Amino acid sequence: MADTRNPKKNMGLTSVRSPIIRSGARAGFVAALALIVAGCGWWSGEARKQERLRGCPNAGILTDAERLTEYREGSGRDITDVAYTWELLDAVADCSYSGTTIDVDYALSMSVSVGPAATRSAVSAPIFVAVTRAGETVLQKTTFEAEVEFEPGQRVAVYTRTFEGLEFEVGEDNGGLYDIVLGFQLTPAQVDENRARSRY
Repeated sequence: MADTRNPKKNMGLTSVRSPIIRSGARAGFVAALALIVAGCGWWSGEARKQERLRGCPNAGILTDAERLTEYREGSGRDITDVAYTWELLDAVADCSYSGTTIDVDYALSMSVSVGPAATRSAVSAPIFVAVTRAGETVLQKTTFEAEVEFEPGQRVAVYTRTFEGLEFEVGEDNGGLYDIVLGFQLTPAQVDENRARSRY
């Protein structure tokens, strides 16, 4: 169980405030998510009514954790040392209610670019998914590995994935008080690198 007294510790990052929802190609992902939830039995008229009345959590990407740069082995950090660059592009969510429980489906997209130091055609990166309330209290957190395989000669790959059945208790709360926060699971040094890059 997550220690909700220290959300920064739980997420392994420095901040969970104000996740940025990237605009990007949002329409395509909303459409994809709509097709998925349209086939779910719990999307009754009553479920839609509750969604409209009580709102849904926002899906967002944590700014400090939206990018992951992998380098060749060694201490070199020049552009020629870059092996792969991962970037989270967009996240969208939809929900339904069952009493005091909310059920969230969400979709994620990212890109992976091959750098000068790349040596593998199959790569993976750790991503966290956290549920927060009011941008501070972490209710739960999970991680998964995003796996991408490049075709011969391919330099950029786009990864998309949908997730169903993320459930948590909200009591009588409005779902809009909650956020589904996504990001790469980074080391402190990688977070610092992202912050330094964002200043330029």
